[in-house]
Amino acid sequence: MEAGSPRHPLPPPMRRLPPSLAIAASLCLAPVGLTAQAAASSTPISAQEIGQRYIVARGGLEKGRAIRTLVFRGPPRPNGRPGRQILRARPSYLNVGSEGNDGSPWEAYDEAGLQPRVTDAPGAALRHTAYFDDPLVMTLEPGWGVELTGSERIGDRDAWRLRVTYPDGFVNESFVDKASWLLIARRFTAPVHAFGASVTSQAILGDYRPVSGVLFPFSLREVDLATGEAMDAFTWQSIEANAPLDYAVFSPPARAATPVSRLVNAIFASRHVTADALGWYHDFQRDPATAGIDIQAAIESVGYECLKNGAVATGTALLEENLRAHPTSARAHFGVGRAYRAAGREADALTEFREALRLDPTLEAARQAVGSRALRY
Repeated sequence: MEAGSPRHPLPPPMRRLPPSLAIAASLCLAPVGLTAQAAASSTPISAQEIGQRYIVARGGLEKGRAIRTLVFRGPPRPNGRPGRQILRARPSYLNVGSEGNDGSPWEAYDEAGLQPRVTDAPGAALRHTAYFDDPLVMTLEPGWGVELTGSERIGDRDAWRLRVTYPDGFVNESFVDKASWLLIARRFTAPVHAFGASVTSQAILGDYRPVSGVLFPFSLREVDLATGEAMDAFTWQSIEANAPLDYAVFSPPARAATPVSRLVNAIFASRHVTADALGWYHDFQRDPATAGIDIQAAIESVGYECLKNGAVATGTALLEENLRAHPTSARAHFGVGRAYRAAGREADALTEFREALRLDPTLEAARQAVGSRALRY
């Protein structure tokens, strides 16, 4: 679960956030109290009562709402690099290093300097994950829904299965242990990558420890339910509540402006008007000051972002222009194939993927694209 990787944990049906986010959205709280009358009731239990007991088990309303910021830190990586880190603040501020939300979801991991304010599926995925409070608890807010759909055995524990519906219609299932009333698993179905096939995964949460009087799960283990394949497993080294944070950390990091970064950000901002986006590209190519700069990789990157963010026509046009400029490039053919597949032009996409493989038999992305319609890149 690396921050900045392409998997999203609480996404719309079209895309997932980085695996780090699978646990990020499950570690927050806005509790409500459980009345003695509800606890003693002999009537069948309701989804709302289960949610209340979960909140009480975590620490209660007052302590939960007193937490305004959270900093999650993982252990150092084997190569000596710092461990993963997630920063959060109420109501929906988020930073996972290369992605975040400061009121507008963003990505910032492009070598060309592209820092898109993402929309469509990527934007919704980041919005979902940026909620400070646990999705089960968010059902107390207007527009959220929860229903009890039964019981299920999770490992060796009996759990209530709750169907949580987000305001935009996204659905996941939360499993609350009948003995401890703690959340022990979450399940959802969504593609692993922007154009990937849907995968139903289950995250097992555990190792609850107190942080400012509220219990938080320190461990997560995620698997693909269909194959049993492990998707991630780790334990936080520390979770700190109410750390003073400069809210500037939730915005994209400052980067030096270059001709290429100005180009790709202008193209992305113009993505819903194809002629305008191409205008930026063509002028860059004609300007004597920039005509000699190699922008092949930059155009492939911004073209892909256009495809992901609902501007398939512009992404396709850009990647076709890139191919005309680099007709013998396997990567350029692959990029066009990816655009055609996103546009539903499967026969044309396969032609481009096969040409990319002919030009570069080692291009694994093209090989996988020929073998499966579920693009992983």
